Amino acid sequence: MMSLMNFRGFLIVAAIIVTFACHSESPVQSPPSGEYFTVQVGTQNFVMFATDAETIRLAKDNFNGKNHRFPSGHIIEGDGGFNQPWNWHFVAEDVRMVEVAIEVCDGTPGYVNDHLSDYLGTAFCPWSAKVIKIGR
Repeated sequence: MMSLMNFRGFLIVAAIIVTFACHSESPVQSPPSGEYFTVQVGTQNFVMFATDAETIRLAKDNFNGKNHRFPSGHIIEGDGGFNQPWNWHFVAEDVRMVEVAIEVCDGTPGYVNDHLSDYLGTAFCPWSAKVIKIGR
């Protein structure tokens, strides 16, 4: 039979284990809510994730043929887990659906991939882009 002293010691050790097992220095955060869109530029496609409600609405309208807007925003290195095979993706909170943009940010996904250093820190705005799919 376990003595009261051993039982208390057991409870203290168990409490310490549970406390440290449940504690995390960097809490796991769920991804921001948003929508994925497959966008076509010429013969190439890329995937855009957007979190801004107006951008999402306008991208859906573009898919439904209700506007001729195109995405514009900052891109960062890496596919973001969704924009394969490209080595870049739009910053989800930053991308917008616009009507006009300066020509220097126009291009195709492949061109951006090949000249990534020229686009990082600036914007990508493919003028001929069309949303062809909503969701992944």
